[in-house]
Amino acid sequence: MKIKISFVFIVALLALSGVFLAAGAQVQTQDSQELSKVLVIDIEEEIRAGTTQFIKRSLQKAEKEGFNLVVIQINTPGGLLKATEEISRLLLDSKIKIAVFVHKSGGWAFSAGTFILLSAEIAVSHPNALIGASQPRVLGIGEAAEPDEKIIEASSGWIKSLAEARGRNPEVAEKFVRENLTLSGQEAYEQNIINFTASSLDELLGNLELKNAVIEEVKPNLLEQILSFLSISFLIPLLLGIGSLGLFFVFRTGEVEIGIFAVIALLLGLWGMGAINLSVLGTTLLFFGIALIILEIFVMPEFGVFGIAGTAAFLFGILTFAQEPFLPNVFSGAAFWFAMGAALAISVFFIVLSRLSLKTLKMKAKVGPEALVEETAIVTEALNPYGKVKINREDWTAKNISDKEIIKAGEEVQIVKVQGNVIMVKAKRSKINKL
Repeated sequence: MKIKISFVFIVALLALSGVFLAAGAQVQTQDSQELSKVLVIDIEEEIRAGTTQFIKRSLQKAEKEGFNLVVIQINTPGGLLKATEEISRLLLDSKIKIAVFVHKSGGWAFSAGTFILLSAEIAVSHPNALIGASQPRVLGIGEAAEPDEKIIEASSGWIKSLAEARGRNPEVAEKFVRENLTLSGQEAYEQNIINFTASSLDELLGNLELKNAVIEEVKPNLLEQILSFLSISFLIPLLLGIGSLGLFFVFRTGEVEIGIFAVIALLLGLWGMGAINLSVLGTTLLFFGIALIILEIFVMPEFGVFGIAGTAAFLFGILTFAQEPFLPNVFSGAAFWFAMGAALAISVFFIVLSRLSLKTLKMKAKVGPEALVEETAIVTEALNPYGKVKINREDWTAKNISDKEIIKAGEEVQIVKVQGNVIMVKAKRSKINKL
């Protein structure tokens, strides 16, 4: 009897243990699912160099903080080829799972947006969004020029390789470039261009079994917004033109101050078109800023343009270092605060220096003819309007600034200015003789 009771007790205990273990496993599963993290970023503009930097920083954050998925929500008419190539490479090489989502009904991912969509591990579109129309155009003055056959062949091969790398339909992908084919999200899914369609972010996450994931959104920081603005397609030729013409003007006139802004404009234009990367831009601006600051302090201490431009270039150079993806977060934060502190200190220095310079310019000269201004002289020969005055035991030729006044000998006059060897004066007495 005791054995039966013990057996029943053990069975019940094991059953209860199983219930608790199952409940614990369920809680653990729910906890692990609740701990899943999704990083969401929005691209609602042309694809530019600034966009590349924003995506690069976001992927760096996702990798370092252990996010399970990055969702790039795009709605773009296209963008620059160099920026598109860099973003495509980031998506292909990323260790984090990435979904590119054309998320708006009636939205689009044309041209550069289509290349980015096909580069993603998970390609998703709203059923009523549009993708395609990816034939490249050459930017020029006025209307965009038609690309030559070499550019079309290269772009066709590239988009086919992206489709094949992600297991998508390469023939349809090629038509996006050769024929400017445009498909709705639903049509793209039916032709194996995207993985699935979704009408919202929640539906997308539900399809990926991440419905309960913690979502964090990332927005472009101030520097990335500035970089994005500076890499607008129509601004790039403008910056290059300003830089080139500015340097030509400097060589012709010797106005070095204009050359400062010409160099900065030229560097920004070269970066915007992809000729130099952000590291080269930042390094060049950093050393350029240091050189300008040295010139301001040791060569031209009375002028402020070099100091102001040097401080701006130095600050921008430091901040671009903080945007590089392979630098640790500690260094990024330290670089930011160092740049802000250095810029503040240098700005205060130049403000004080400018105030002292302004005060010096306003001070009355103590040597030379200019030192006579506002002094009192005695007329030794009547001024009508020319005559003679004596000041500090010296005789000077003087002219009365009022041609209708005669100032007699012995009267006091005040010196207004000095023109060569002639002193310009005015009467100090209350009454004067009239012609």
